Amino acid sequence: MDDRALAVAAEVTRIAALPGSIDDRARALLVPLRRLVPFVGVCIALLDPERRRLVPLISHGYDARTRRHVAGSQILDVIESLGMHRSAAPLCLRDLPVPMATLPVWADYLWPAGFREGVSVSLFTPDGRHMGMINLHTDTPAHPTDRARDLIGMLAPTIAVALDPLRLIATSAQIVQRAQAGMVLTDSGAVVSLPGLPSHTLLRAGSPVLDVVARQLADGATYITFLCPPPTTDTPGGLLRITALACPHQPLRHLAAAVFISPPGNLHGLTPRELQILGYLVENWPRRRIATTLGVTEYAVAAHVEDIMSKLGAPNVALVALRANREGLFVPRLLSSRDPACDSTEPAGPGPGRPLGSRSVGVDRAIDAIHIHPEHRFTLAQLAGIAHLSVRRLDAGFQRRVGTSPMRYLHTVRLRRAHDDLRRADPATDTVSRIAARNGFPHSGRFAVAYRIAYGATPSETLRNRT
Repeated sequence: MDDRALAVAAEVTRIAALPGSIDDRARALLVPLRRLVPFVGVCIALLDPERRRLVPLISHGYDARTRRHVAGSQILDVIESLGMHRSAAPLCLRDLPVPMATLPVWADYLWPAGFREGVSVSLFTPDGRHMGMINLHTDTPAHPTDRARDLIGMLAPTIAVALDPLRLIATSAQIVQRAQAGMVLTDSGAVVSLPGLPSHTLLRAGSPVLDVVARQLADGATYITFLCPPPTTDTPGGLLRITALACPHQPLRHLAAAVFISPPGNLHGLTPRELQILGYLVENWPRRRIATTLGVTEYAVAAHVEDIMSKLGAPNVALVALRANREGLFVPRLLSSRDPACDSTEPAGPGPGRPLGSRSVGVDRAIDAIHIHPEHRFTLAQLAGIAHLSVRRLDAGFQRRVGTSPMRYLHTVRLRRAHDDLRRADPATDTVSRIAARNGFPHSGRFAVAYRIAYGATPSETLRNRT
């Protein structure tokens, strides 16, 4: 490679690393390319595979008729007939394996317009994706030379990096903290690999997760975030966060959104059952409809909603739904109905498609009973009877779901209800002992000790400083 070729290669490499838009880099590339080929017509275009057309970034030197033809689907037929959709080898007019007269783009458009030679090269990304084309046409058969043709072929991978529309989209991964996987969703529901991130089972074309994203994009959303139970084979026992960012304005309009998977982040102590209920609340479902769908009582739903309001510090359901939607603190209805793990009480459970076992149903029964009547003096045997499980299986189910025993969970629920009552009560008409008793604490002294350990203040202090 001589000094001139080295200088051109260095300039192309420098341009590929520049920030800014694809259009800016495409225009900048014309300078080093012209040093190789004295073109009078140039077309740099990106491939839109869903609409089967080339989208020009740069198109100079052609009449309107030729520009329309080059942007049509017929040109892709020519590219495929020459094998250029699979090969990055550059082709000049003199290199064509078929007579020029058999190619309409030359016989009917370029040759009559005065073009006598040219070079075309397909652009492929490092992961092998056919991304677009470069076409340089001259008015003399002397150019491009074989050396210029070969050098353009060598530079094509670098040019592809410079013009890759996914490059800008991939930078959005920096916005998503600890992104573990990602891909790009297209308008048709297909998926495209995202440079620098692996894909994921949940991000396969046709998955319910992408259906949720597509529905919200159709409603005009540009930033989407929600929670999803993982597949059985991936991080069992936890939730995953899905984040989708609508693709910024760029030449290929079929790229709809970048979708990422990351850890769930701070869930503020919300259980999957509560996150499931939030999925219904963000869609403005009434409590009765939620109760019917979940197969629980309306009172149980109301109890869960009260706990949600307490955990999120929201005074009403409207603000709860607003915050849940904004922060992605919910499992969408389409996903919770698909996955019985969302009926659990803590981030744990089976993955998509796994049938709901008797232990899972039983633990749910016990938890609902606790939330409906926390004041009831349940024994472990009574909770096991409600769950239709042995005491040992019930305890194992609670440990798996909530990380504690059934009786400790009951104690925590009672304390939280008592705390909420103390904050709302009027000290002129209510007392600590009365509030403790109606929440299942018959001994006010023991209640006061447990309350101070949990909340760092005495019940009397909370009652006096109620909010």
